[in-house]
Amino acid sequence: MIAIVIPNYNGIEHLKTCYGSLHAQTYKDFKVILCDNGSKDDSINFTKSEFPDSVTIPIGYNSGFAKAVNEGIKHSFALPECEFIFLLNNDIELEPGFLETAVVSLKETNADILAVKMLNYYNRDIIDDCGDFIKANGGSPLARGNGEKDTGQYNSPEYIFGACAGAAFYKREIFENIGMFDETFFAYYEDIDLSFRAQLAGYKCYYEPKAVCYHKRGGTSSVATHGFQTEMCERNLVLMRIKNYPLKIFLLYQPLFFLARLKRYYSFIRLHSFVIFLRALRGYLRGSVLAVTKLPERFKIQRSKKVSANYIKSLFVK
Repeated sequence: MIAIVIPNYNGIEHLKTCYGSLHAQTYKDFKVILCDNGSKDDSINFTKSEFPDSVTIPIGYNSGFAKAVNEGIKHSFALPECEFIFLLNNDIELEPGFLETAVVSLKETNADILAVKMLNYYNRDIIDDCGDFIKANGGSPLARGNGEKDTGQYNSPEYIFGACAGAAFYKREIFENIGMFDETFFAYYEDIDLSFRAQLAGYKCYYEPKAVCYHKRGGTSSVATHGFQTEMCERNLVLMRIKNYPLKIFLLYQPLFFLARLKRYYSFIRLHSFVIFLRALRGYLRGSVLAVTKLPERFKIQRSKKVSANYIKSLFVK
């Protein structure tokens, strides 16, 4: 059985499309778990009417992505028949055979995490995400193929670094063994952080291009949050690195990290605004201060890692 964990904040209009695609699935053995971040719309009642056996978790306030999905994951642990946990953004539409394709792939490959092919909801020949990676030069996360025209260039299944948690499958044992999403992150890059921890612990992520969905990227946020997003991404990038990078790789890439930030901040001033630059700089400084609090987690992660630094390095892309 699949526990489908959906974080939600005032997303009833998105849920109408999302739930319609869930009803159309050829694979029916799943339970919907809606984690609601204090919505003022009718999302909870709508969910109960669409899926009477669903679970709704009213968090009561906007707790961010990480805490919301963690609450859903915790509930899935109480379902003894649950084998896989599927994290699903409310602004995604699934192809009818999506769940069936994913389950077959998980079984046949024995993968621990499954990444899927995400296309743009509005322009369906444009790629949204075909697996998540980390750039070697600069260390920034990369949503593979984002913005590219889909010509089949990512139609080969393969083992990759990680999955976008907007639509990703996880074996429940991953969360039981390495912990859940880091709630300090609040939003952005928490899935990269979890994928990194999973790789260090010896788990593998597989990309299945036949499992296709359509994402309204940015559908649950707005232009007004651009500064906030920039600040959080810069902050969380620092936290992700301090927690997960093996020391050898961290020291090797540190000069490139620094140069990449300078280049990025210059682009903010030149192409965006001085305000965005200040938000980015504030995020970096906040992350640097918070990094000290992450040292105990770093020591725990690095002591228990089951793969070499060279293996982790091999997962990065240029």
